[in-house]
Amino acid sequence: MKNIGSSLLKLAAAGIVWAGLSAPVQAWAPEGHEIIARIADYYLTPATREKLQEILGSYKLHEYEIASWPDIIRGNKEYEALYPRNGRWHYVDYDAAKRYNDDFKLEPPEDGDSIVTQLGRWKDVLSDGRVSTEKRLDALRFVVHFAGDMHQPMHCAYRYGDMGGNMIPVNSFKGKHYSFDADTPMDYAPSLHSIWDEALVNEAMEGLTPFAFAKQLRKEITPEQLKRWRHDDIPAWAVDSYWKARKLAYRWADRNKPVPFKWSRPGMDVTLDNYINARVPVVREQLQKAGVRLAHLLNEALDPDYRQAAEQAAKEKRSRSVEPDGVGDKSSVE
Repeated sequence: MKNIGSSLLKLAAAGIVWAGLSAPVQAWAPEGHEIIARIADYYLTPATREKLQEILGSYKLHEYEIASWPDIIRGNKEYEALYPRNGRWHYVDYDAAKRYNDDFKLEPPEDGDSIVTQLGRWKDVLSDGRVSTEKRLDALRFVVHFAGDMHQPMHCAYRYGDMGGNMIPVNSFKGKHYSFDADTPMDYAPSLHSIWDEALVNEAMEGLTPFAFAKQLRKEITPEQLKRWRHDDIPAWAVDSYWKARKLAYRWADRNKPVPFKWSRPGMDVTLDNYINARVPVVREQLQKAGVRLAHLLNEALDPDYRQAAEQAAKEKRSRSVEPDGVGDKSSVE
């Protein structure tokens, strides 16, 4: 099952479904996942690189068959038997319409079928040297992909049953560098979710290749951001993305106005002024965060010295009662 041809892989990816429904859900799309993996690669330790080479073989971390593989296998009967309900592992259903009060709390489902639980699960499998190389390769693929998915805000929130914005149609997207309208041939019906997966990323890239854009984003990351972002409080990452969705993705650039609730087409007309210019910076930072945090997870899983240092740093941070970025991130998006 590991030697699927690239043409078949792309056909499989085109058939992705969310929770069994026919809405395309390739968080960040292949370009976004490649960008995240390329950023992560810069922050890997030598020991981690050595272990990754043993696991990856001829593959590269950023390649489609690694970074987008969990999308590729969705709906595949053989993989469904091997990894039951894997389609539900790409997201967590946190209600963006939930009333915010003293009892407000966001917790992943107890059945474990969410990105919050599965990202931690597969990091543990990756770190287990007793596991077969084949199994660790799959674990690596899940970790790389889910670290990316978790930073796409629409994978950590939904509103009134809209499946993370998949049911909110978009009629047109008029960016400076990327556009489509109702007459543009597309393989899927555009939605609020899909413009976060792809259109906003394409707009942010400004015509650059994923390699060049990843390099640009990486150079913009500050030491202070590295310090804040490097932690493995995975539930906090999801909470951070939830607030990005609730306060930003589900609102026009004028943040007092929510985007429409209607599921009927033609849908939203998204422009530079009413949405795009205000959201591209969010996309850029989420890609950066995902790359830094993916590297952190991989280093913790595969480099014992890094893991020991990270654990010590976490203890010191807890003793100072400093919350990692993501825990109290609601204030940063309001």
